[in-house]
Amino acid sequence: MGSGGRLPGDDCDRDWIWSREAETASAQETFGRAAQAWRAQASHVQENSGFYRRKFREAGISRSPVRLEDLPRLPFTSKEELKQAIEEEPPFGSNLSVPLERVKRVYQTSGTTGAPSVIALTAADMETWTEIGTRTYYSTGIHDHHSVLSTFGAGPFVAGHTHFVLSRIEARTVPVGPGDTERVIFGLRSGIADTLLATPSFAQYLANRLEQTDPEAHTLRLTHVVTGGEPGGGIPEVRDHIEAVLGATVNEIMGIGDVSPSLFGECPNQQGMHFSGAGLVWPELVDPKTQEPMEIESGAVGELVYTSLRREAMPVVRFLGGDIVRIEGTSCDCGRTGFRMRCLGRRDDMFIVRGVNVYPSAILAVVGEFRPRVTGRARVVRPDAGTNVDPPVEVEVEVPGDSAGEASLAEQIEASLRSRLTFRCRVELLPEHAFGDSAYKTSLSVRRPG
Repeated sequence: MGSGGRLPGDDCDRDWIWSREAETASAQETFGRAAQAWRAQASHVQENSGFYRRKFREAGISRSPVRLEDLPRLPFTSKEELKQAIEEEPPFGSNLSVPLERVKRVYQTSGTTGAPSVIALTAADMETWTEIGTRTYYSTGIHDHHSVLSTFGAGPFVAGHTHFVLSRIEARTVPVGPGDTERVIFGLRSGIADTLLATPSFAQYLANRLEQTDPEAHTLRLTHVVTGGEPGGGIPEVRDHIEAVLGATVNEIMGIGDVSPSLFGECPNQQGMHFSGAGLVWPELVDPKTQEPMEIESGAVGELVYTSLRREAMPVVRFLGGDIVRIEGTSCDCGRTGFRMRCLGRRDDMFIVRGVNVYPSAILAVVGEFRPRVTGRARVVRPDAGTNVDPPVEVEVEVPGDSAGEASLAEQIEASLRSRLTFRCRVELLPEHAFGDSAYKTSLSVRRPG
């Protein structure tokens, strides 16, 4: 465990970080500020993180400071490595880089692949997360005069930090949390909120339900839906349906718990999510197959990698985020200079069918074209954890109500998926009660051994 010592940000220009200038700075200025912040962060990591001292030593990295432009010399960090570090030295692991008494908040991970792990924050870390989140949500168009109904729970997951962000923005907040559909509908019908925060799965479910029960849903006071927590809010077939039913503008945000719960926010131009972490997090783009560095430029498709620039308790260096993204641009009419991107899907969800890479989000886009005969939700069923899947690929598609759908519908979806995505599949139609919970996230890929 670290003893404290020099902490990241000691030499940083905090006035710049906490200002609009950080979001509109030139690439040259952003790099210069990040390089300055990295010097202090690198010293903190090398002095106080047992995890990274060992990792760098095993990689042959000396204690001499590594410049920001030399980051590709450093080894990547995986989520599995961080989890193992916690399991070896519970409860916070060998990457805890401050004295225990400086840890002021602890979040838990979902533990979807095993036991939950923890994310520790100091008071300064909480402030950094709040700053990044404020930039993110402000960029979506949420300002102090809005009333925001949030379906993100207060804990134990990092999405709960959103409540601190909304307080910083000084928006009116209507906290509901996940899973309480009736209370969400009451809040929207009563007019106490004009903005909804939800996963795209829940926003889509809400639109489907109101479409069936309330033909005047588009007249609600709701004007804005911000989606996050999973891919989907940027898929036109999903977005267009939610906007048409609810009469609201939809844009999306994205974060990652080990780095920051909010890190990208889409402005009202709806041309992709802006990177909102300038001066606080350094992003890289790497080839998903070779892990070789790629330029962050329009049209590039790769995996995002993150390095903390101002993180005290549990810093990360070249953390493989697992999100495969397409860069949409490096400038915008809104004035922000952070690159814009769309998330194509998670690396873990991608599979290969006879040499063709397939992301479940692309399947959602095709399935969404069959609405209203389908709800828009679908998932891939894979026989094991392997990447390669032999055709026909099993795809489950949710249909409204309790029926199994039209007899010919499955064949039509199969034909469309083969035509558009060039792989053979076998579609099974499932009624809503059989498909499963709609109140929070939907797993786009599930594994069921045969």
